[in-house]
Amino acid sequence: MADIAMQLHIEAEPDTVYTAISTTDGIHGWFTTTATADEGVDGVHELRFPGVPEAWRLRIAEAEPGKRLVLTGENGPWTGTVQTYELLPRTEGGVTLRFTHGGFPAVDDAYRDFTYGWATKFVQLKTYAETGEPAPFFTR
Repeated sequence: MADIAMQLHIEAEPDTVYTAISTTDGIHGWFTTTATADEGVDGVHELRFPGVPEAWRLRIAEAEPGKRLVLTGENGPWTGTVQTYELLPRTEGGVTLRFTHGGFPAVDDAYRDFTYGWATKFVQLKTYAETGEPAPFFTR
């Protein structure tokens, strides 16, 4: 199995970043404007992308506001994968986001595309969390 692991520093409070990754409005602000997100364990995030016929569903496995969110892929190319967002306060201010998207069956073209994709999407997340100005990557 292959894992994508990334880390970035965001000049925002942990609760601000958590809201951006865990709520419908937050996800609309940086990722995709056609998403819905339940909150709390066993809730579902549904993400829609241009040109993709079905929403990708992620089940919330863990939810600790301001600290940790774990999502498991239920369909599409993320089936069986696990996304873990860990938020670590920094002594100098802001937060470190540690992200792992684990469980890919192989390091293939899809894996490489997702690695690049997360890197580009997290630029949007950082901008949104730091400024409060929506900057979604995907719009419809």
